[in-house]
Amino acid sequence: MNEEQYREIQGWIKDLKKDRALRFMNTGTTNYKQLGFTLLSLLNTCQTHVFSMENKKPTPEQEEETRIDIYNLLEMAKHLLPHIEFEFLDRVLRE
Repeated sequence: MNEEQYREIQGWIKDLKKDRALRFMNTGTTNYKQLGFTLLSLLNTCQTHVFSMENKKPTPEQEEETRIDIYNLLEMAKHLLPHIEFEFLDRVLRE
C-alpha cells in the first residue's frame, strides 16, 4: 500500500468515526458487536411473530397487528444497517 492509499483509508476511517457516533447514539449500542446483536434480536422477533401466526388462528385484528409489528421491526432493522461501513469495506477490499 502506498502513502496515498494509506491517507485515503485514514480519511475514510475518520468519516466512519463521525457516522458511527451518530448511528450508535440513536440505538443505545456502543459498538458493532452490540449493533449486530440488536439486529439479530429484531430478526428473531420477526421470525417468532411469523411462527406464532402459524401455530394459532389469530383474529383478523390480531393478524393485522402482527403484520404491522413485523413491518415496523424490519423497518428498524433496515435503518440500523451500517451502509457507510459496508461501502468502506468494499473500498478497502478492492485496494
